[in-house]
Amino acid sequence: MERRYILAVKAMEGYVLQVDFVSGSRLLLDMKAYLDKIRFRPLADPQVWNSAVTNGIFVRFGNVELSHDEILSMAEQECNPPNI
Repeated sequence: MERRYILAVKAMEGYVLQVDFVSGSRLLLDMKAYLDKIRFRPLADPQVWNSAVTNGIFVRFGNVELSHDEILSMAEQECNPPNI
């Protein structure tokens, strides 16, 4: 039995990723701050950005992949930025 956490994903305008979880929760993750990172640069291409799909565990944009754990960690960092 394969565990599924993510029900659906949608790449929205302004590089906001909508993630719907099987629990019924919805997360809006602002990905703009990550586009300057080498790993996420391909997401700046609208065709790649709009290719977001999920298999229930990972979100994939072409060759860029995020796990559900990583998505939650990114959202947590967005809500709790480090004190400088």
